[in-house]
Amino acid sequence: MSVVASYINNIVSGVKSTLVGMRITGKYFLKKPITVQYPDERLPIPNRYRGIHYLEQEKCINCLACARACPVDCIEMDAVRHGKELEWVKFTIDYQKCMFCELCVYPCPKDCIHMGNEFAFVTTDRSELHHDLLSYKGMSREARIRKREAEEKKKKKAAAKAAKAAKEAQAAETEGDPPQPTEGEA
Repeated sequence: MSVVASYINNIVSGVKSTLVGMRITGKYFLKKPITVQYPDERLPIPNRYRGIHYLEQEKCINCLACARACPVDCIEMDAVRHGKELEWVKFTIDYQKCMFCELCVYPCPKDCIHMGNEFAFVTTDRSELHHDLLSYKGMSREARIRKREAEEKKKKKAAAKAAKAAKEAQAAETEGDPPQPTEGEA
């Protein structure tokens, strides 16, 4: 084969491959694009997707069931109980360890911890992967009010009990009998 024939063969081959490529490009040129412009646009997320956790703090009773169920011990929670009220100290999840298995969700008796739909938890600093789920620390306003009311009720009850005991002691003293112990003193 001569040099001229090889040269013409290369030109024909190049034009042929260009036309095949342009045919594929032309086919998709008139269709709607399938590219999603992330993060401005997002694809729909299925309902059962296991994303970043969220906590309904008002429902939580600090039973530690979710922390015990976690196979990698990435949940840490601490709260101080004041009667029936909770004063929250911490509720954190370490996403460096979490494997998004959802085993922490099912044992919760109050159904207060859930897997959300958020998945973009991108960071350059590993310390940001230790995520605090509390929306507030300490006690909620309503819990503080209920605690104050319960303490006032206890004080009134104790004062009434002390007054009753004093009255019984005074009555026994006037009769000459020694004072009888009350139920709480016995």
